[in-house]
Amino acid sequence: MKYLILLFISGSIFGQDLHHQMISAQGKSVEIANGMLVSQSIGQQSAIGNYKNGYTVGQGFQQSNWKKYVNNNITTNISTITYPNPFVATINFQFSVPIKDKIQIEVFDIRGRLVFKDEKMASETLLTIDLAQLPSSNYLTRLTAPNYTYYSQILKK
Repeated sequence: MKYLILLFISGSIFGQDLHHQMISAQGKSVEIANGMLVSQSIGQQSAIGNYKNGYTVGQGFQQSNWKKYVNNNITTNISTITYPNPFVATINFQFSVPIKDKIQIEVFDIRGRLVFKDEKMASETLLTIDLAQLPSSNYLTRLTAPNYTYYSQILKK
């Protein structure tokens, strides 16, 4: 939905496009008796949003929890670079030091569903994951190993 607001002042017309991002995002979240969390905001009809244990329904201009995860990576002595991002078939995670343990890889879709899970060893400081089977979309990845947890948002072309 797009509106054009026109303002007429002294023979001049000024205009501004009002995009859906500008519409108020008021609403509320309610946990109902069966444990389902219903979260909604005003102004959008598609069901999007944050999902908890598979029992959350979100609707409206919801903000993703991904930012919270990515910004709260556990601080360790291991820094990680994710590349290429966006990717076509494989994504790489480059570690500042070798991780000698198996790394658990989890990939979640935009609705919070687990769409890929694997466990593998890094080759020295590089972990390469083949995600060619996934459709083009945004994903959240979580890498975990003893004393290491890393979240990253990735985009498949």
